[in-house]
Amino acid sequence: MMGDVSTSVRFRLLEVPYDSGHRDARHGAGPGALVAAGAVERLGARGADVAHGRVELDRPSGFTIEAATGAEVMRRVAEDVAAHPGRVPVVLAGNCGVTLGVVAGLRAAAPERRVAVLWFDAHGDLQSPSTSASGFFDGMGFAMMGGRCWQTLAASVPGFVPLPDERAVLVGGHDLDAPERALLDEGGPAWLSVADIRAGRTGEVLDRVAAYADAVHIHVDLDVHDVSVAPANSYAAPGGLLPEEVRETVAAALARLPLASATIASWDPTCDVEHRMRDTGLALVDLLARLAV
Repeated sequence: MMGDVSTSVRFRLLEVPYDSGHRDARHGAGPGALVAAGAVERLGARGADVAHGRVELDRPSGFTIEAATGAEVMRRVAEDVAAHPGRVPVVLAGNCGVTLGVVAGLRAAAPERRVAVLWFDAHGDLQSPSTSASGFFDGMGFAMMGGRCWQTLAASVPGFVPLPDERAVLVGGHDLDAPERALLDEGGPAWLSVADIRAGRTGEVLDRVAAYADAVHIHVDLDVHDVSVAPANSYAAPGGLLPEEVRETVAAALARLPLASATIASWDPTCDVEHRMRDTGLALVDLLARLAV
């Protein structure tokens, strides 16, 4: 598992350059910047075959409805993933909700496969329209994956079924609202906190999840990292994980389950400092290339 990737591994690196319906702006500028910095080459550096694609919506720039456009992006991602069943999707995304489309596309291609999701994020993304004070659609992405909100929109994504809580883990969440904490405390998705990771509890949580899954999706909102590294975006908050802690947790997961797919999301290049968060994201690409089997 820890050796060089086999040349039989076939990746699909997919750019999804949208943030709240706007292309190549704010977080949506992150995917293209990672590609410009060498993400495709890094993914293929150990001999893997990498196909490179980009999601484009068939609509002019201008007025958009965040939820409708967000769901359209999810559908396009699901369709792309399902159309390339022999490839491991590595998705560079502006918004976190794209992961719903990735996992739905995997299920459309292989309905019997049980994919767990490790959701690395400073935030829970477990809000709903009834609990969110901001109404930010992407702050509901993990809740939507679990079937807790936006059920009609979610059902429009090909292959979507709600993710069972036993296959869902919030990793490194440290800037949570009271309703999100209540959900986690009352038996929602597992929560592997920063304190849990530093106390050595990673293995027991991952073992529990692996018992219910055949493969794992690694979702990393780059703001799971502490702001001392560099702010990933304008929502970044202190108290996060260090890059080596994120990578060690990803490696621990991939020692238990094969990589089904991955998302690296929500990097706003204008918030970065000396390219430190960009390079942190690229180091994750390197790790995925090394550990995929």
